[in-house]
Amino acid sequence: MNKRFLMIAACLLSFNANASWYGGLNLGINSANIKKNLHYPLMSTSLTSANYHSGYTGFHGQLFAGYDFYFKDQLSIAVEGNADLFTGRARYNINNWSFLANVNAREKLENGFSIFLLPTYQINPYVKVFVGPGISTSRFVINSNGTAGNEGVSGHYSKWLIGGGLKAGVAASFTDNLDLVFTYQFTQYQNASWTNAEPVSGDFLRGRYEPHAHIVMAGLRFHIPEVKNYSK
Repeated sequence: MNKRFLMIAACLLSFNANASWYGGLNLGINSANIKKNLHYPLMSTSLTSANYHSGYTGFHGQLFAGYDFYFKDQLSIAVEGNADLFTGRARYNINNWSFLANVNAREKLENGFSIFLLPTYQINPYVKVFVGPGISTSRFVINSNGTAGNEGVSGHYSKWLIGGGLKAGVAASFTDNLDLVFTYQFTQYQNASWTNAEPVSGDFLRGRYEPHAHIVMAGLRFHIPEVKNYSK
């Protein structure tokens, strides 16, 4: 058992000797689409439903840091963590359906975090390509308002959603430690359900939301140089 443990430890030490930290900043555009299904009024024999799609595009910022493990001269795999800032929001009106007046609604993804496993292949000394799966979590926010006649809808809802995604890109080296990176990222988030009481009529509206996001970015990636010890 002790010999086996020592062999595993030796392999890990030799493996980690061919690894490096990196970090950087990506800037780009996020495009979010939200599919929703609304039911109204709940607890009624006249329950109706309606389907809506809304989307928006906004500026996107991403800080990232990772650890790159090198297997061969051309093949490596990175574990990368991201911190994301989404901007923009979807705006739409619920009209001609069960309400006496339009209901204004706004939805958006806000800040989020993710982790990806990124196998990387070096095409030549200056260009690498990478693609891999990941898990993300982002804050999803809904605001709705509108009151007229005998009915009205207003409220605020937010929830952290978890999703699965894919990240792919190309890195071009300026120097041994600095890369220009072009990245595409997709995330499909889990469903979110929200039940809200109308302030005037007291009836309940239930919504089911399915957001997903496409992100296109360009940025700079800096590799931390390995510290080498020289003995006399």
